[in-house]
Amino acid sequence: MPMDRRRFLLSSGTLALACLLPVPSLAKSPVPNNLRSFDLTAGLASTNLGTDRTFRVWSYNQGIPGPVIRVRTDDVLKVNFRNKLPHPSTVHWHGLPVPNSMDGVPGVTQQAVLPGDSFTYEFPCKPSGTYIYHSHQGLQLDRGLYGALIVDDPNDSLTHDQDFVLVLEDWAMVDGGGPEAGKRKPAGRMMHGGRGMMRGPGGWSGSGPLSEPVYNAYAVNGRIYPHTKPVKLKKGEKVRLRVCNASSSTIYDLRLAGHSFTIVRTDGRPIKPVKAEVLRIGMGERYDLELVADNPGNWLLGAYESGWGESGLKLPFVYEGKEDIKPVAPSFRRGLAYPGYFDFQAAAPSTEAYQEPARWYRQVLSGGMHSPYWTINGRGYPDSEVLRADLGQVVRLAYINHSHMPHPMHLHGHFFKLVNPSLPPEKWISKDTLIVDPMQRLEVQFLADNPGDWFHHCHHLYHMEAGMANIVRVA
Repeated sequence: MPMDRRRFLLSSGTLALACLLPVPSLAKSPVPNNLRSFDLTAGLASTNLGTDRTFRVWSYNQGIPGPVIRVRTDDVLKVNFRNKLPHPSTVHWHGLPVPNSMDGVPGVTQQAVLPGDSFTYEFPCKPSGTYIYHSHQGLQLDRGLYGALIVDDPNDSLTHDQDFVLVLEDWAMVDGGGPEAGKRKPAGRMMHGGRGMMRGPGGWSGSGPLSEPVYNAYAVNGRIYPHTKPVKLKKGEKVRLRVCNASSSTIYDLRLAGHSFTIVRTDGRPIKPVKAEVLRIGMGERYDLELVADNPGNWLLGAYESGWGESGLKLPFVYEGKEDIKPVAPSFRRGLAYPGYFDFQAAAPSTEAYQEPARWYRQVLSGGMHSPYWTINGRGYPDSEVLRADLGQVVRLAYINHSHMPHPMHLHGHFFKLVNPSLPPEKWISKDTLIVDPMQRLEVQFLADNPGDWFHHCHHLYHMEAGMANIVRVA
C-alpha cells in the first residue's frame, strides 16, 4: 500500500549511538562448520546524529548505521532478517556476488519481506573486501537502512595497527529522513538530482515527481561534526581506512589535512598502491586506504564544498597527546594528488586468458533537463531493455552519459573490468560501481558467470527510482 506522507508516523524508539571507531565486529562466533549466524532487524528508531535534535528514522538493529558485519572468506554467512517496519523491505549485499536468490532486490530476485515476516539470507563470503548492505525497497536507503559488511582474508598480506570503518551518510534531519524532507532540489538543475517513480512501499507516495532532498547534515558513522567520534592515532602507526559511501545522492571529494594516503583497494578489489591527497568516492563505492601516522596533530578529514553543504562532513584524526589543540581543516587547491580510475591497475595481472566480448550493449544515460525521469537508452525501468547473456559469455557495456550529472553505475552479482586502452587487459581494474561523468563515455566488461536476473542501475537513489535501471539476464 502506498504511504501517505501526511499520515507518516514512526515510533520514538531510542537509538543507541555507540558508533565507536574502530567499529567492532558484531557477527557471532563461527560454529564448527564455519557458519556464522547474525540477527538483523529492520525497525523504527530515533536518532540525533550526536546533536540535541532528535528525529525518527528507519534502521537496522536500532542503530545508524546498522552494525558492522565482519566475517572471513572461509565462512558462510547466515542472516536472519526480520522486518518490523510498517512496509515491506529487503536486504541487498552490495558488491558481493551472492547467489541470485540472496541478492535482495524486490520483484527481481525475491518477493519483499512483509511487515512482521522474516527471511533468511545465507551465502558464502567470497571474495574478501569492503562491502555495504542496504535496503533495496523504494527510498528506504535514504531513511537509514544501511551498514558495512567486511570480509577478511586470513591470508591477507596487508598488516595494520588499526582498522577503521568509515560510513559516509547524507541526511535530511526530519522524521523519516530524505523522502520526507520539505526542501528539495529542482529537477534538471541539481548537482545529483532525480525523482521518485518506483511505487514500492517506503518510497514516494504522492503524485508527480519527487526530486532529491536538500540535505542539511553529512555524517560519518551516524554522527555529524563536531560530534563525530575521532580516529585516535599514535605516531608511527599504519592504519587502514575502509571508506564506504552509503549516501543516497552525494559524491564526495575527501582530503585529510596534514597527510597523504595510499589507495590499495577499490570496491573490495586489490589494486597497485596509488599515493593520493584527495579521494573521490561515489554512492555505493568503497575504497580501502592506508595511512601512515607520521604528522602528529589534530587533523580533520573533510569534503570539498560544491554548493550543497558537503563540507559539513568532517572527522577528527587526533594523535595521542594532541587532544587539546584546535583541529586543522583540509584545504583544496590545484596540484593535489587526485587520482582517477585510469590511474589504477590491478594489484596482480589476471591469469585468465582475455576473451573478446560476445555481447555488446550501448547504454545511453539521459534525463533531468526537461523531464523528471532518468533513463537508459530512452527507457525507464521497469519498461527498460533486458540485457541478455549466455552463461560464460563476456559482455561489454558502453556507458555514454548524455546528461549534465554524474551517474555511479552499479551491476549486481558480478564484478566488471574497466576497459583501459592504456593498459593490457590483464591489468584492468575490477569494480562493481563506477562514476560516469557528464558527457563522458566509459566501457566495462564482465564475465557472465552468475546465473539469474540481475539489477543494473544508477546508484544515485533518486535517479534509480526515476527509471535509470534495467535487468541483466544471465541464463
